[in-house]
Amino acid sequence: MTLHLVPDATPAAPEELPLCKGCKAPIRPHGTTESEHPGSVPSWGDNQCRVCDYLACGRDPEDRFISIERVGYLTSVRADIESDRQRRGIPARGSLAGRIPLTEFLDQIS
Repeated sequence: MTLHLVPDATPAAPEELPLCKGCKAPIRPHGTTESEHPGSVPSWGDNQCRVCDYLACGRDPEDRFISIERVGYLTSVRADIESDRQRRGIPARGSLAGRIPLTEFLDQIS
């Protein structure tokens, strides 16, 4: 049996990357970092960067925070989930929640 080494794929040069439809900045592929593709921006969808995508939707690119109304809603959802968990008697932590310490598990299987 012979093994053949396959060379690693070299990252694409910025000029080979697709360009943002709005600002024409090179868009790096999903799962890659800026260090792999210097000078590129992450893809945000529809072949646009985040800023151009926000502008296309009529939103302010700097407004990336959750509104106070949304925070109130999310807090109530979390409280409902927590009260339902307590009502059903499901603990938040511990072996009763379906988790056991790793050392205890290893003792059981050895």
